[in-house]
Amino acid sequence: MTSHKIEKKKIPVSKLCKGMTVVELDRPWTDLPVIFQEITIKTDKEVKMLRKYCQHVYIDHHSYITIYAQQLLDKKRKPIYIKPDLTPKQTSASLREELPRAKNVFDKSHKHINDLMRAVQRDSKIDIESSKQLVSSCVDSILSDETAMFWLSKIKNKDEYTSEHCLRVGILSIAFGKYLQLPRKELELLGLCGILHDVGKMKVPQHILNKEGSLTQAEYQIVKEHTVIGYVFLRNHGGIDEQVCTAAYNHHERMNGLGYPRKVSPELLSDFDRIIAIVDSYDAMISDRCYRKGIPPSRALSRLYKVQGSLYDSYLIKQFIQMVGVYPVGSLVELSNGQVGIVLSVNENSKLEPVIELVTDTNKKRIKPIAIDLTKHPHDEQGKPLRISKTLADSEVYFDLESFIHGIKDGI
Repeated sequence: MTSHKIEKKKIPVSKLCKGMTVVELDRPWTDLPVIFQEITIKTDKEVKMLRKYCQHVYIDHHSYITIYAQQLLDKKRKPIYIKPDLTPKQTSASLREELPRAKNVFDKSHKHINDLMRAVQRDSKIDIESSKQLVSSCVDSILSDETAMFWLSKIKNKDEYTSEHCLRVGILSIAFGKYLQLPRKELELLGLCGILHDVGKMKVPQHILNKEGSLTQAEYQIVKEHTVIGYVFLRNHGGIDEQVCTAAYNHHERMNGLGYPRKVSPELLSDFDRIIAIVDSYDAMISDRCYRKGIPPSRALSRLYKVQGSLYDSYLIKQFIQMVGVYPVGSLVELSNGQVGIVLSVNENSKLEPVIELVTDTNKKRIKPIAIDLTKHPHDEQGKPLRISKTLADSEVYFDLESFIHGIKDGI
């Protein structure tokens, strides 16, 4: 018998499959040759029996979500590897071509999410149709060239953390979905999960949310309520897919059953819940917060890898790390001669040697960007091989990153 609060979902018997929990029939249970008035389907024989006696049944919605998630994993989609057939110059040109369109979508999305968050704060109705349209535009850009969106997501304002974080989680979730070869409709739904997952934080008192020191136990309990508040808001709003609502509810639940707010077991977490949990944690780690600086992406990935299985879905963590790579697209690196570069693309067969856009000289002063491919083993002015010496957090750059990206867009 199930121990969680049951949410019923009516489905035709043609859609029944193993793993689903049937909690109500379209006829009395006594009409069927079963002992209990609930059945978790374990065999094809049970599926055939239900199809014989019923036209439709009501299943536990959580079991439906779980089956949906498992079906995604069972398909074993082959990940999409980005193999740069282009020269460094062509790769850089491709970014510049996509950047103006991506910037237009990014700016509209940024404004929309800010407006959306203020609406949530006022308990007003949100414009969910505009959200869907903007997510669709983000999908268009990412399917064309995700590098532009990755670069734009590096423009951050510490006073707008929640809204910008939601936008970044939406963008990165779409890119991850693309890597997993999800169909377009699922990419759009996943992107919507990303941009709406943290809406509940707008109901958390700002003095707690923006506190620079450590939270008290009471303050932390208030912060944790944002998952429930977000779920209730989205569920009561109407017109929002249930998976989007549950992503807001479950993105802090963990595979060991020790997350919050409900400490649910992992079989109740959909694939979208699990993806948003990973992307949400990753972006939070690499972003500056009022109480700490962000860490480099490589360190964040290392932390995620160490807790795979216990906190996050092992399969999805491995796929996420494969997608992001040792040096993620858009991440900042310092080379052996002191120059700073931004990763343009990853060489799948040589992940330690990506294509990089050099943006400073050896003294950390801005230069006109130069794209180089480290697999070609370039040398510095002293004839020494150029290699990556370390990754950098966004806060460690020695120039105005935002003005640099705007300059790229304007062809400077």
